[in-house]
Amino acid sequence: MKLNTLVIPSFDEHHQPNPNLTLIHGWGAESRVWESWATEKLGKDYSLTLIDLPGYGDSPALANSHDIQADWIQAIVDAMPEKTHLLGWSLGGLLAQQIALQHPDRVLSLICLATTPRFTQNDGWQRSVSPQIIGDFIQAISIEVSGVLKKFWRLQLQGSANSRALMKALGEHMSTRKLPGLVALNQGLILLKDMDNRAQLKQLTMPTFWLLGECDPLIPQEIRENLGELQPDAQIQVIPGGSHIPFFSQPDETAEYILKFLTQA
Repeated sequence: MKLNTLVIPSFDEHHQPNPNLTLIHGWGAESRVWESWATEKLGKDYSLTLIDLPGYGDSPALANSHDIQADWIQAIVDAMPEKTHLLGWSLGGLLAQQIALQHPDRVLSLICLATTPRFTQNDGWQRSVSPQIIGDFIQAISIEVSGVLKKFWRLQLQGSANSRALMKALGEHMSTRKLPGLVALNQGLILLKDMDNRAQLKQLTMPTFWLLGECDPLIPQEIRENLGELQPDAQIQVIPGGSHIPFFSQPDETAEYILKFLTQA
């Protein structure tokens, strides 16, 4: 299958293409959720490829998949430039980690934005979302999609400064977008529930940057202690006041941290 991509070319003063930067969005969103931010903040120095995950935005859903993780990853890899810096947000970060592990020759550097190597809690991993919350979303999605997505969008901004105004702005923005279908939403929730990259992080050879939100209600900043053990060579930064959508709540700071890392990668 072929995923929908939004490609935004960029050239240097010698009219040569700038390095590639590929962005993978999170659950319940689509590539256009960060199109204007990425174009304004990152597009001057990098040629951008924004990918719609399977069943999100204008990408077709992967129906009847027997291995969701493998199928999603292959579809994303097929949509990526041959060599690229890779930025994954939330669910997109989980997928980006696996892409970097499986295709290290394709990934120049890895940026994990408001994400984690494992999204749900288990006996040895408590600094994440409880399985009950994921289960509740799976059950609720089967009944009513629009209301559940609005609830999730609001949840991601909780705790950030000026959260009420941000929630309103995000709701207005997302109301103009195409809602993902039930198949895509359920597949994404299954990935959030099951994916676990912890044991493999030390295998990553490219420069890696974990960028976390101080006020993220889903990924607590304390996870940096775990990340320091799981991937000692990685860079880790917490965005002051950052939400689970830091490019929306702290757009300038998020871009500055990313660009600083990329210039060193």
